[in-house]
Amino acid sequence: MPKVISDRQSRDICRMINSWDIQHKLDWNSICLGAQEILGWETPPTRQALNKRTTIKLAYQAKKDSLRKELERVNNLPRPKTIKEGAERIARLEKEIERLNFLNSQLSELFRVITHNASLAGLKKHDLMKPIPPSKNSSDN
Repeated sequence: MPKVISDRQSRDICRMINSWDIQHKLDWNSICLGAQEILGWETPPTRQALNKRTTIKLAYQAKKDSLRKELERVNNLPRPKTIKEGAERIARLEKEIERLNFLNSQLSELFRVITHNASLAGLKKHDLMKPIPPSKNSSDN
């Protein structure tokens, strides 16, 4: 009896691809070995079997493109002229990350408070997530 990949298994394989650790090379052989564990098969599936699943194929292509763009971005970063200049840049970026993390936690707390107050007024979370309607004073006219 031929082995079949269910939709759930296909989603799990896509999730594996999307969360691929950049420290390991992303290729079909590695994906097949990872999919073997998800599928619970004694032998890994073939590339062709996985490639037949459009969602898996698209997940692979999207992750490859993402990794390629990230590599290009890193390669295009300006290189510091000295170690001191590089250390100063790292220190500046670490401060910025710290500031942004603090801002993010403040915004998260604000959202929690707004959600709580809205629920007291009878609104649900999905009511708060509705898109803002366009204003009547828009400059499109």
